[in-house]
Amino acid sequence: MIQNVTPGQPVRIIEVVREPTASIDMIQVSVAAFGLTGLIMASAAIAGILAGALYIWYRSRRAVSTIEARGHQHNFFREQ
Repeated sequence: MIQNVTPGQPVRIIEVVREPTASIDMIQVSVAAFGLTGLIMASAAIAGILAGALYIWYRSRRAVSTIEARGHQHNFFREQ
């Protein structure tokens, strides 16, 4: 912007300086993405192990089949 300056009038020069922003390179982006993915994968693995342990515990408390529930008697028509 150019203004008319008369003699004897002080000239003001204003320079706008912006603070530099932090730059992020591709390595930092990759590490952050793998960190989030690793957290999700670790959570899924822990949930899977916990679900498997609970399933094994539940199945060990109950009979697996009708034959096992009847004391391993294979002839269902015979009275015990």
